[in-house]
Amino acid sequence: MFDRLRKKRTVPAIEETKLEMTPMIDCVFLLLIFFMCSLELKKTDGIISAFLPKNRGLNTDPPDVDPGAVRVKLLWLDPTSLRPTDRDEGVVVLKVGTKVYPDVDGAPDYALLYEDLVVMRGIRERAGKDPCVIIDGRAQVPFEHVVAALNACVKARIEDVTFAAPENPY
Repeated sequence: MFDRLRKKRTVPAIEETKLEMTPMIDCVFLLLIFFMCSLELKKTDGIISAFLPKNRGLNTDPPDVDPGAVRVKLLWLDPTSLRPTDRDEGVVVLKVGTKVYPDVDGAPDYALLYEDLVVMRGIRERAGKDPCVIIDGRAQVPFEHVVAALNACVKARIEDVTFAAPENPY
């Protein structure tokens, strides 16, 4: 009687399961396409669209210059003699007219330039003229100083800003 109850149990054979990769790859690509289409890139802040002069251009006539334009000069001078130099070692000097701006932490005082530009803008607007600035940066001056002068103009709400063309020796 117990022999009948003691039947051998048969263990079913384990089937190997295969993971289908094709539907999973399809889903991954669909998700990738979805996220690429719905992605919004962050817009960069502080970009100033300006077209710097590359050369004198096709026009051979001298440009009309407003006599009341403020010319901001960024000079590259020898630190020992304070004369213009072409060497790599030098200091940047900010000059408007005959006024030379003092150095603050090794760079010209652009905050003082901003204050002077606000005063100049007020004077020109009271006279009924648009304020305009010409930034004259020499070739050796690091570009960060040209941008700092441009930022002072933008902060002072001066829209007519021009860059002086490089001097061509004769």
